[in-house]
Amino acid sequence: MSKAAKKTRKRRSPEEIIADLQDQIKKVKQRAAAKEMKSSPAVKKAVSAVRAIDKGMELSREEGDSLLTHAFADARRVLGEHLERQGLKLPKARMPRGRKPKMD
Repeated sequence: MSKAAKKTRKRRSPEEIIADLQDQIKKVKQRAAAKEMKSSPAVKKAVSAVRAIDKGMELSREEGDSLLTHAFADARRVLGEHLERQGLKLPKARMPRGRKPKMD
């Protein structure tokens, strides 16, 4: 017999199953809280501001204005961190790479 045929399936104990289900319950509660929070007008405006910042960052990147791109990135970083701490999932932003240019 080969090694693959000798392997037996490890059965989970009831405690492991309960722990997994409690994790699932916790995730569902977090999603429900995020959904409830999205109904707030202030949070809706904040999410739309993050999207507008992303669009502005993309446009400034296309124009080659790295100083403006970094300014948008700084603004998005602060607002995005706050919203993620509150439990909202935001789309991943394409942040600028490299050093921030010096202001003249």
